[in-house]
Amino acid sequence: MVAAGSLGIFLIAGDAITGAEQQSEQERIEQAFVELSNSISSSAGSGDVSQSMELHAGDRGAIAHHDSATYKIWTQNYNGSNNNTVANGSIGTIEYEDDDGTKIAYEGGAVFRETGIQTRVLSSPPIDYNHETSTLSFPVVGLTEDKTIDSGDITIKQTNVDREPTNYIQNDHVFVEIHSEYCRGWQQYFTEQAGDTTLQESCYGGENEDGTVKVRLGYDDISNAFSSGVAVPSEDNINDKKDTFDDISSGKQYQPMDGTIQQLTDDFENGSAEHIDGYGEYTEGDYYAEELINPNLEFNLSDGDAVLAVDGDVRIDDNSGGITVSDCGPDGEGQLKIYVEGDLVMSKGEIQPDCGEDGGIETIQVYGMSTTGIDFHSNPTFNGLIYAASDKDPADDDFNGWPVEGSKKRDDSYQLNFQGANEFKGAMVVHSINTDSNLNGVDDVTPEDDAVIEPIPDGYAPAPQLTYLNLAEHEIEIKNN
Repeated sequence: MVAAGSLGIFLIAGDAITGAEQQSEQERIEQAFVELSNSISSSAGSGDVSQSMELHAGDRGAIAHHDSATYKIWTQNYNGSNNNTVANGSIGTIEYEDDDGTKIAYEGGAVFRETGIQTRVLSSPPIDYNHETSTLSFPVVGLTEDKTIDSGDITIKQTNVDREPTNYIQNDHVFVEIHSEYCRGWQQYFTEQAGDTTLQESCYGGENEDGTVKVRLGYDDISNAFSSGVAVPSEDNINDKKDTFDDISSGKQYQPMDGTIQQLTDDFENGSAEHIDGYGEYTEGDYYAEELINPNLEFNLSDGDAVLAVDGDVRIDDNSGGITVSDCGPDGEGQLKIYVEGDLVMSKGEIQPDCGEDGGIETIQVYGMSTTGIDFHSNPTFNGLIYAASDKDPADDDFNGWPVEGSKKRDDSYQLNFQGANEFKGAMVVHSINTDSNLNGVDDVTPEDDAVIEPIPDGYAPAPQLTYLNLAEHEIEIKNN
């Protein structure tokens, strides 16, 4: 029995040593493939100048596939018609497979590690989006032939490059579709870089079972817009005289919703949405108003959500005015979404749910355009979310309707102004905020779980912040010395 126990310990220790050695070997190969990716990128950028390196790919070496993965890039206009194919072709893949089934692969500039259905991105593809020039650069790397590449010294050389003419994109979305054994790695890269809203078709979701991922590129992700109480492009965009805000996110320019709101109000005005004058009780459905001046609206969301598109301003300067939700629906999940083309000004009245504990700050969501001015003064009550992302200076002529009649706006340099005894609870995404020295009552700026927030109605995605698309196809030859 003692001998058997000793033997068992010895065997387990031996397996542990083997596993450690295997892991160490895989880590060396991972590093070698990252270096290989860098060398290929260097070769693609240096014309026909050869690059040399030592490749560590184990005893069995790596397999190069010249067309095991494919890609397609196209643009599409707002309503989904007029597809314009920009480019399509194959992507080169170099892969190593260990005895335990783990694969380490270079593909199209990226390096992936795949074990079973788990894929990890070791090195990102050289896809670059320049916000200042609104330019997306997408280099595609192909290989000259299928072959085995042994461990040892290798030479890397670009044999051809095909540069597509720079594509000018206006009011179109850019779609990329990649079919690959390492589809999950590409999906992980795109969603980590641009957010889940870019994903149009997952690798193995729904009816897709063949490893194809489809994404839409070129606009800022707004899925996490309300994860902080206040979001502005820069810390310099807040003049907080009362030290009102503790939870501030700065440094990200969220996508203005001008195109979405304009299209929505046009469709609601001329479509099936019910036209309202700002008074009465309503249930779930679509509604349109030219403007809301001292409205008295109550929504019952027990049967579903309501969407209200307002062509002009929303202004409340009467204590009897307001927009409320009387029933927030099962489990408080009902939502009232208000899309405003004009300005939002409140000096009295309320915009809030009256559903007790069922009414969270996500119940009422107000979405404004990049030129929407927002003014809270005197003693209004607001309980909800405000999204009016803007890349415009409020002092510019774009804000030509601001301030509206009844506004106490003090500083033309800021999009949102607080003054007086405001009762505010919620979160906001705006260009800039100014708080007056006599402000009080704004003490509950609350982040929201964005998982329950869908700012963009189906079919109304905003036009991309993308003007130019640069695409180059590089053909690379790799051979052992």
